[in-house]
Amino acid sequence: MSRSLTSDLRDARSRVSESLTGVPEWLGGVLVGSQAALLSLLMVIAPSLTIAASAPTEDGSTAVDWAGAASVGTHFWLLAHGVPLTTTQATVSVAPLGLTLISMAMIVAIARRFATRSWGSWGIAVASYAGTVALVAGVMYAKSADAVPAVVTATAVAVMMAAPSVAWGIWRAHGAEFGWLVRVPGQIRVGLRLASGTLALMLLVAALASVAWAVVGRDQIANSASSLGLDAVGGTLLALTETVYVPVIVVWMLAWLTGQGFIVGQNSLYSPHTLEMGALPDVPLLGALPGAAGGALEWAPVVLIAVAVLARLALRRRLRLDWADLTSSAIAVGAVGVVVAALSMLASGSLGPGRMTQVGIAWLPVALVAMGLTAAGYGLLGGIEYLVVRIVKPRLAARNAPAKE
Repeated sequence: MSRSLTSDLRDARSRVSESLTGVPEWLGGVLVGSQAALLSLLMVIAPSLTIAASAPTEDGSTAVDWAGAASVGTHFWLLAHGVPLTTTQATVSVAPLGLTLISMAMIVAIARRFATRSWGSWGIAVASYAGTVALVAGVMYAKSADAVPAVVTATAVAVMMAAPSVAWGIWRAHGAEFGWLVRVPGQIRVGLRLASGTLALMLLVAALASVAWAVVGRDQIANSASSLGLDAVGGTLLALTETVYVPVIVVWMLAWLTGQGFIVGQNSLYSPHTLEMGALPDVPLLGALPGAAGGALEWAPVVLIAVAVLARLALRRRLRLDWADLTSSAIAVGAVGVVVAALSMLASGSLGPGRMTQVGIAWLPVALVAMGLTAAGYGLLGGIEYLVVRIVKPRLAARNAPAKE
């Protein structure tokens, strides 16, 4: 009886798992961190080498600058870990958040396979990932004056990426006990849960708005892509690069929904009530930016109020019309502001030369407005609940109660 490739791969995976049974927890942790870092790095370097091999050289020779291509890919990978990419033409400091998320997803997947259910395995996995990233940054910036800041930044960001990702992978594979959560005050637990739901809905709405503007600007996107005249390999690499920057566009759209908007170049503003735009480079992804303002679009912030209403409505059984409810809502509003501010800073900086040296969001106004809109949504639903529960229902009950003889 012939064996299929699927069954062979399944048997190989079983043999690997059996061979790892009983190994020390430190080995599993090292495998998680080092594999995740090196595999994500390889995922970026491979397309760079492909482009280098397919691109014609200036002197017409067949020599390929493999080292230069690998260096570009590595620097781009470090950009996803917070280290700015500096060239002779410009500096790129806005991280490709899509690549950051992909790296975290790889950590989760590998942690599910190799990490053990222990704090030791978690700590070693986080340390090995951060150590590998720091080693790569140290090698790439060994002769640079920015070596220390680059290594420190890469290490800190790597720890922030690996810590929750490894924990999530261990929890998915082995489960976890969260008995320590009972020591956290209930108002904080409910508030953070409410904030998580609100932020998830906000980002979902921002992503849908990005898709809507991409559909509106589809002709501009197509014309921009055609004008570049790229071959199949170059077009594929451009598409991959733009894809990892899509989460940045989503964060920009979240700022747009607050009414504050964002900028792409000096003296520009993309917001629901104002559209000031200048000449932009022929990058197809920029065709997905908002192309109109005013009119009904000025009501865009109301969408975030509705999102806050929906999030609070989903947790209405855990919220009560008392001071504990008010405290949880206040914690949720604060958490939303902190996360929106952090995302705004991550999506701001430089994306190239010329006008692209200044792009992104004014994080403080956007965070404050997001907090205000969230509080308005919570307060609106809370006011309606208070009116119904404390006033309307008692009066209806009193009116329908049988009269005493």
